[in-house]
Amino acid sequence: MSVKKATPSSRLAHLAAAVPFAAWLCALPAAADAATFSMQGGYGRDNRHGVEKYEVAARWDDIVQWQLSSRLALSLDGEVNLANWRALSSRPSSQLTEFGVSPIFRLSYAGEYATPFVEASVGLRVLSHTEIADGHRMGSAFQFSDMVGVGIAFGKAQRLAIGYRFQHLSNAGIKQPNPGTNFSMGYVRYRF
Repeated sequence: MSVKKATPSSRLAHLAAAVPFAAWLCALPAAADAATFSMQGGYGRDNRHGVEKYEVAARWDDIVQWQLSSRLALSLDGEVNLANWRALSSRPSSQLTEFGVSPIFRLSYAGEYATPFVEASVGLRVLSHTEIADGHRMGSAFQFSDMVGVGIAFGKAQRLAIGYRFQHLSNAGIKQPNPGTNFSMGYVRYRF
């Protein structure tokens, strides 16, 4: 297996790809005034690498919303995450902290008392360490986070939601090694 080194042009391409995301991130506080605020707690596992994580997130729902029909809506939400990873192996003090930001596209079908939804996102993550479990080392603390999920919100005001997400973290080959991490996550969210 050959290791591909990042060249100045590939680094520039990655930087150029991050500029629209940075612009969105800068606009988030202004747009969030019109959005509703939620808090979320979740738990996930990567059984392949023997890692679990606990996550809390602040979320701004419906920053932008497109009403596609009387019940179907597509919205852009924003999420800021803080998570603690822990290795399931017997190795002591094998933990790291993850910080992330993500724009999330959510497609929902409004019901009277329940609203099912699907969501997808590509976000940015920074890790406190690059090694978590024996033999599971990432080449950089900077990671991309791809996520797809399903869930359902309950009640007339849709204040409580539960959901499942599949989340993949990797550095997109910027630096080796790049083994990636796949989490299966469950979460509960409350909208204020």
